[in-house]
Amino acid sequence: MTRVAVIGGGISGIATAFYLTQRHIEVDLFEAADRIGGRIGSEILHGRWLDFGGKNIGKKYRLFRDFVKQCGPLDYEYFGFNTSQLINDRVVKINKEGAKLFNTLRLIGLCGFDGIVKLYPLVLAILKDRQQGVLDSDYFNRLAEQHDQLSLAGFLKEPCLSNIVRPVTVRMNGAEPDECYPGNFGSNLALVLDSYEQLKNGMHGMLDAFQVKANVGSFRVLTRHTVTSISSDEMTDTISIGYMHGVTPATAVYDRVISALPATRLSVLLEESLPKVSVLLRQVRYYPVAVALVKYSHDVFDKSQRAMVFDHSFPLSNAGAYGINDLDLVRYTFSGRVSRSVISGNSDPEDVIALGEQIASPYFSIRGNTRESFAYRYLSEGLCAYSPHHHRLLSDIDKQLESFTGFAATGDYRRGASIEACFRAAGECVDTLFRGAH
Repeated sequence: MTRVAVIGGGISGIATAFYLTQRHIEVDLFEAADRIGGRIGSEILHGRWLDFGGKNIGKKYRLFRDFVKQCGPLDYEYFGFNTSQLINDRVVKINKEGAKLFNTLRLIGLCGFDGIVKLYPLVLAILKDRQQGVLDSDYFNRLAEQHDQLSLAGFLKEPCLSNIVRPVTVRMNGAEPDECYPGNFGSNLALVLDSYEQLKNGMHGMLDAFQVKANVGSFRVLTRHTVTSISSDEMTDTISIGYMHGVTPATAVYDRVISALPATRLSVLLEESLPKVSVLLRQVRYYPVAVALVKYSHDVFDKSQRAMVFDHSFPLSNAGAYGINDLDLVRYTFSGRVSRSVISGNSDPEDVIALGEQIASPYFSIRGNTRESFAYRYLSEGLCAYSPHHHRLLSDIDKQLESFTGFAATGDYRRGASIEACFRAAGECVDTLFRGAH
């Protein structure tokens, strides 16, 4: 039986392992942390498992929903879209749950004439073919060839940039509009055009169900295993990986290896064996994000207003209810240029949360509301913002990887950072690596 190592136990690695096991291939999934999940990982807060990212499941997430079915009977619950936006010190409500005509007119007003003219063809392309709403799609590659010499800040004008584009890029990419490019924006628009549910037991429940199926037969999850090197043996047509299990170094030999790491981490791993690929991978941009989940003694939100998006002058990009019925549980997200200037890996979590509370308290019931517990994460490479002419970069990476027989790479920089995009990229990667195999 063919043996394959998958490096990285985030959502891309989970998807890759899933598609390999569907082919009845023997799989070892290597994860450096003590549990799989990566940026969608969970922590216990107030006796309950909570997810840091990726918990909103789009109605159009066909591949991921198929995976959830395979994990077992996992139920969804309605999440909806109910948020407000702070624009010039004025609170503007945006609600996709009702009043469609009113919301449409409001979005047109927020977008402005130039924004409508520029964005409408992009939206139409995705609505006609959802396959276009990812990185490296035909429509957006053509758009990149025409406009990626400009950032989104050069391609679009105000008020669309501040009111529509920035709330999207700063949350999904951790980046400002002048750090993102038109050719990649389809992967963001596709998410905006979807509607969302959540798993009732969260991502943790799904990951638990997935791991129950793991470590059985020909599939193993190897947590606390940090891969440190990859090398090929042309004589035996195999690939050796070096890894650390705790403080113990070891090696293992596989027929094929798939990386599901972020581009920056794969760059470090390939620095000696494939230096040209390593240089290319470093062109993929990542930006930091800090996320705090805070439980209060009383409701912070009411059902009519469950979230707020803040403008470029704040380090807090978004504050929102964890779920439609979790009005006492706040998810604070810090990303964007101002956030980078005041928050780092050395910041005290309680200071960061206090900053978020100070910013959000004029709009929600935070003052005098006792903070009971919190969980916090800072990810220095938390959100991927890709690169200009990203499709060209991906092509160059793939050409360089052709010399490394039996090795392939997938991840959030391939088709986009959404869960669905990661599943699509993983499936394509497995199909390509095993093309012609029986």
